[in-house]
Amino acid sequence: MRRLAVFSLRPSTKLLRALIVLTALGLIVGCLRLFSDDSEMLAALSKLWVVGAMALSLLVLFDGLRRNNIDDIEVARRLPNSFALNRAQSVRFELSNYGDRDLGVSVTDGVPEHFKGAVFPLVQTVASAQKGLFEYTVVPKRRGLAVFDQAYVLITSQYGFWEFIHRLGARTESKVYPDFSAISNSFIFGVEQAMRNMGAHIAKRKGEGMEFNQLREFREGDTLKQVDWKATAKVGSPISREYQEEKDQNVVFLLDCSRRMRAMENNLSYFDYTLNALLMSSYIALDKGDAVGVMTFSGESSWLPPIKGKNSINTVLNHLYALDTSTQSSDYVTAAEELLVKHRKRSLVILLTNVRDEDNTDLHKAVETLRRQHLIMVVALQERLLEAVDQMPVSDLGEAMLYGGTKHFEQKRKKMLSLLKAQGVSVVDATHKNIHIQLVTEYLRLKQFGLI
Repeated sequence: MRRLAVFSLRPSTKLLRALIVLTALGLIVGCLRLFSDDSEMLAALSKLWVVGAMALSLLVLFDGLRRNNIDDIEVARRLPNSFALNRAQSVRFELSNYGDRDLGVSVTDGVPEHFKGAVFPLVQTVASAQKGLFEYTVVPKRRGLAVFDQAYVLITSQYGFWEFIHRLGARTESKVYPDFSAISNSFIFGVEQAMRNMGAHIAKRKGEGMEFNQLREFREGDTLKQVDWKATAKVGSPISREYQEEKDQNVVFLLDCSRRMRAMENNLSYFDYTLNALLMSSYIALDKGDAVGVMTFSGESSWLPPIKGKNSINTVLNHLYALDTSTQSSDYVTAAEELLVKHRKRSLVILLTNVRDEDNTDLHKAVETLRRQHLIMVVALQERLLEAVDQMPVSDLGEAMLYGGTKHFEQKRKKMLSLLKAQGVSVVDATHKNIHIQLVTEYLRLKQFGLI
């Protein structure tokens, strides 16, 4: 990238020091004229100071006029293919010097405001006909499209009295995704093994899947229901039917973007934790042969119809990476009605939200609306306060009231979720720490038991 947007000139530290020295010498000569009677010496010193001042002025003027040709400089910024939220990554800034002299270069790159960690300026001398490499590390603190602006490049003049300020390069864009690398890397050796490593419990029910796969010899542990009596009679030895999980099902995530999802834990919002869990479970669902769709509500409205195939995780990721929360309240009823209009085929609908007891009426109404057509799973995030409520100190009236209010909130919330379970709704009550494991475990349980 090579484009000159702005050029300006400023004095360097060297020039300022020279002016300070020249001024000090002038003051000394002036003081001597006041307190000395040696006129010849004073005249010689005055003449010497004037000559020195004129020589310095001419040299500084000459140095300022001999700025390097901007066409002799070429810059290039090397960004990663994409950034991951809260993960340190390196950016390289290259400056090629095609001129006939060495350049003292100071670079301050146009890093987006929500990127942290970069320390500027980066200073080095780039030799003639050589390339200078300026490398720095940044940590993005917000998902979405990141725009790197033009860099400020300071080049010291030949004699060091001036600094030429250029804005070089072009605006460069890159995407900041959720940090999905740890998740994707964990699936190198297979989905089920990765889930076990993370602590997810995978239920096994031999021979009781929904879709016939093949006939095979009877094995220890097979049930009589699995025996194919016609095949057994033909070959004269027990033959079992083997089943596999039914594929081609739809999983639709209903993602809450309301203000409650803004709560922060360890530099990530509840929305980010939920988004990571959604991506992980999407990856697994796609691996299992199911189609995955996403609809958001109570904020930026978006709809991704169900899609299939392992590579579709990139489509899901690109659809969601720039989403953010809003200042709206959670409107479950409207979300349920909109989803029924957009998608009629029976699916597993997974509602991801930060639910509270005051949502009882609206949440139950939304669930009842969706249950007419779909199987429902409600994934309810817990507030951090609920994790430690039983360890809360109670030493004065204020702490006692806080403890009592928190316990009351906890009990009403548990009652609300229990009523949903009693109605046959799959409920996951998760914290920000384990939402990904809990969500995946429940999905696999429903899958293994043939409920979807």
